[in-house]
Amino acid sequence: MRIGTWIWLAQAVASGASLALGYPWTSLLSRRYPDQVRAHPLFREANQLITGGWTAYFAIAGVASALTGPWTSIAFAVPTPLLGWLSFRVGDRYAPWKMRRSDPKGEVPMATPAQAELRVMISGKTDEEILDLMLETPGGFEGVLDDTIAGMRDALDPDAAQDCVVGYEIDSATGTYARRIEVRGHDVVAERRDPSDARVVLQLSVAEYLRLITGLLDGTEAFMSGRMKIRGDVMFAPQIGRMFRTA
Repeated sequence: MRIGTWIWLAQAVASGASLALGYPWTSLLSRRYPDQVRAHPLFREANQLITGGWTAYFAIAGVASALTGPWTSIAFAVPTPLLGWLSFRVGDRYAPWKMRRSDPKGEVPMATPAQAELRVMISGKTDEEILDLMLETPGGFEGVLDDTIAGMRDALDPDAAQDCVVGYEIDSATGTYARRIEVRGHDVVAERRDPSDARVVLQLSVAEYLRLITGLLDGTEAFMSGRMKIRGDVMFAPQIGRMFRTA
């Protein structure tokens, strides 16, 4: 049996074994993701699917090279760098796709006029430009945050609302701003205080917070890329985007 065939089949066996043992080898190559992302169930699910795909690819390459000539091994080896790149892209997009697919409404509620206006103001701007813009606004960072938090009452979608407490910890150069949002029926109570009793707390910068509430930043993608940290019930976090209009 040709050496190329042995190499492909050995990779197929090793790849399949990592799946059987519950430690997909592709997850070992994903150290660039934050720890909280690596601990997410969808991260493991994505790596199981990707490793399964590689196992099948290695097995097919092994069988094909055994039945044909050495050129077959070369033909299968050439696209592997591209397939590796595609694997990372699939991993990046798997969680947002899965979250959107599980949304029973299948749509995002329309934004309020205030959100639409803020979206236009910050769209296409860098973090620094957004911060400069906020400093020029009456009340500065806190004024903008208070306005947006207060606006959540109008942004609440009654059909998707469920009683809960959500917290925000918003970082800026001058410190961290804590906000507690409680949904009671079809009403929203917003407070300037530590959200210690929140079911879930979202931690992000001022610029990313503004992008998030205006629909310029997808919450799941922000989490998976490390641009937003989540403390508490990670699986509940996507419900926030369904309760409050963002786009």
